[in-house]
Amino acid sequence: MTVSLPITYAKKTTKGAADSRDEYFLQLPGRREVDVFHDQTGEPRRMNFQWTAISQQVLASSQIRHPLYQFDLHGGCSPAGHIAQFRPALVTYLWDVGSPQPPGACWANGKNAPVGQVEVAKVLDTSAAYAMDIPPPYRLKAGTYRGSLTYSIGPGGDFDFGNDATELSGDSLTVNFVLDVQHAFIFEFPPGSDRAVLEPQGGWDAWLTGARRPGRLYRDLPFRLWSTGPFKVYKQCQYEDGDRCGIRNDDSDQVPVTIALSLPADVEHRGGAVSRLALPTGRSAALQFEAATPTLNRAGQLHFEVARDDVGSMLAHPAVPTQAR
Repeated sequence: MTVSLPITYAKKTTKGAADSRDEYFLQLPGRREVDVFHDQTGEPRRMNFQWTAISQQVLASSQIRHPLYQFDLHGGCSPAGHIAQFRPALVTYLWDVGSPQPPGACWANGKNAPVGQVEVAKVLDTSAAYAMDIPPPYRLKAGTYRGSLTYSIGPGGDFDFGNDATELSGDSLTVNFVLDVQHAFIFEFPPGSDRAVLEPQGGWDAWLTGARRPGRLYRDLPFRLWSTGPFKVYKQCQYEDGDRCGIRNDDSDQVPVTIALSLPADVEHRGGAVSRLALPTGRSAALQFEAATPTLNRAGQLHFEVARDDVGSMLAHPAVPTQAR
């Protein structure tokens, strides 16, 4: 990725100078850590940022005096591109940074100029390539994250153009980061899943023909999940029964129903697998789930269960229960 930088200046160069900083010289900043913050929650995330290449458009008085028309390159950069024109004597170059952390100084001198020749070159435009090491997007909450880095410009600064760099466009550069994180999220139930009919294992026939009381009533509803980021889950109850939902008959006899969730192995809660995890009631108590990897069309289940002791209460007060939701 590349970006244009608002950096222009004049650079005095001396061919064959004892100090490389008197040649056409530059040193880029090293790798930096930057914190970006979620617009709504203020939640921080840390990433690494580094400059990997630099390109400049450089004007000199003539080709033969140009420090970059035909040049030898030294230090921590390697040539990656070069365009030159005769009138005016304008060169646009691209240098790769060999080791962004830490970057070595780079300097060049023109092959055609005699040793000791002094030239003042004008840097008309600066661009750079960069790389960012961001947290995995599927572990980032949806929304916009913002942050910034500020670099110093000048001798001994983050962007260092050597000795006799004058007419600098500024003494600092601020890079603003905006990360727009958008996630796909689909919870898909098959048709008919708007009703969960709770039954004993094997159905009611055994009990109706004289068998002992069923051990429990339950229903497992399958679903398919697509998720590329973290999400939260909670339940809402028509009738609350402690930390569970209640179902009741027309006479207001009520029993609790446990509602639990099983998710694909790609999704974790507090670093562990999600298997029959009871769901809390209300948005404020919602459970946070994290994606270990993006989840695409994976199976999960929603579990409804009336425990054995409560089945006895239901059988003692038979009726058609109203819905819990």
